[in-house]
Amino acid sequence: MIEKFKQPSGVKDSLPTECIAKKKTEEILLAKFASYGCRQIDTPVLEYGEMYAGAGRYELRRLFKLTDTDGNLLVLRPDMTMPISRIVATKFEPGSYKLCYLGKTFRLAPRSGLREFTQAGVEYMGCPGTAFDAEAVALAIEALRACGLDGFIIDIGHVGFFGGILDLLGLDPKKRDELAALVERKDVIGESLFAAREGLDPEIMKLLSRLPMLFGDGKVLDEAERLCMNDAMRRSVSELKALDAALVAAGYGDRISYDLSLVGEMSYYSGLVFKGLCEGAGSPVLSGGRYDRLCDAFGRRVPSVGFAVGVDVLTEALGSAGSDDIRVYAAVGCDGDARSVGAALALAAKLSSEGRTVEPLGECEEESVASAAAERRIYYRRGEEIRL
Repeated sequence: MIEKFKQPSGVKDSLPTECIAKKKTEEILLAKFASYGCRQIDTPVLEYGEMYAGAGRYELRRLFKLTDTDGNLLVLRPDMTMPISRIVATKFEPGSYKLCYLGKTFRLAPRSGLREFTQAGVEYMGCPGTAFDAEAVALAIEALRACGLDGFIIDIGHVGFFGGILDLLGLDPKKRDELAALVERKDVIGESLFAAREGLDPEIMKLLSRLPMLFGDGKVLDEAERLCMNDAMRRSVSELKALDAALVAAGYGDRISYDLSLVGEMSYYSGLVFKGLCEGAGSPVLSGGRYDRLCDAFGRRVPSVGFAVGVDVLTEALGSAGSDDIRVYAAVGCDGDARSVGAALALAAKLSSEGRTVEPLGECEEESVASAAAERRIYYRRGEEIRL
C-alpha cells in the first residue's frame, strides 16, 4: 500500500466542478478566437530541446527533459508559440495566417511555482504593423470580456524603449538580459548595485530609474517622448502612440494602460509587449507581444504578434466553479435479471444517441430510482419496464 499520497511539486488535481468551469472557459476562448477568423492548430507535446535552446527564451535546466531512443534530447513543450512558428516557417506557404490553440505546456513558473499549464492563445503569423498589434490587443480584451472577467486591464509596453537605453549603455547580451530582468521586477536596489558594479553612466541610469514611474494612460507616452535619447526610443514611443490612438478610437481606452518598464524578454520580443492584469490573480491572466524575429531560426522572416491566456489562472480569477449537477433526463435501474439489464442498457444507449443525458443506476431497488433527480425514472423488473 502506498503510504504517502503526494504529488510532484507544481502540479494539481482538478475536481469535477473545476473541470466544468475550466472547460467552459476553454470553449468561450476558442469560440471568440474563431469569431476573429483564427483557425485552430495543435503541436506535439514533445519537441527537440535544440529548438528551444536555440531560441534563447528558456534555459534547458528549467524544462522537463528526456532522451529519445536515438539519444537526442527531447523536452516537454514550454510554450506553443515556438512550435507553431516552426510549422508556419517550414510547412506553410509565405503569407498571413491567423491561428489559435489550446494545449498543455510545461515549465517552471517562478512566481506561482506551477510547472504544468493549460494555455489558449492566438498567433498572427506574417502580420506586420500597428493594425495587427491593435487587433491582437483588442481580441485579448474581447476574450476576457467574453469569459465574464471584470476589473482587468491590459498593461502595454515596448521592448524598443528599454532597448534604446541599453544601446546607450553598450552592454553585452548577457548583461543586457540581467538588467532587463531587474527592470521587469522593478528592483531599484538591484539596478543600483548593477550600475555600480558595471560602472554605468549615472545620467543614463537616472533615466533608467524613471522607467517604473512611466506608467498610466496614453498621456504617459508624451512624457516618455520627451525622455527619448535615440532613434530606437523615439520609434518605440511613436508605435505606442499609434497603437493608443487606434485602441482609443475602438473604445478600449478604459481597458488599457502603459508601462515603459514592461520590457518583456529582450531576446524574444521585438516590439509591443502586453499583459492582462486582474485583481485577485497572483499572476497575469494573459501575456503577449510582437516577435518578428522568432521564425528566423527556421530560415524565414515571419513578422508576428500574439498572446497566450493562462486558462488555469483565468478560471481561478473568475471565481465561480462550475456546477457538477448535470440535468439528467432519465434515471434507469433494474433488478439484476439478465433481461432487465439488457433492457436498461438498450434504453441508455437509445437516449444517449438522441443527445439526452441518462444515468444508469445498474442493479438496485426501485426506491433508488424513485428518489433520483431526473425528469423520468424507469425501472426494469424481470425485463418489464416500470415508470416511477
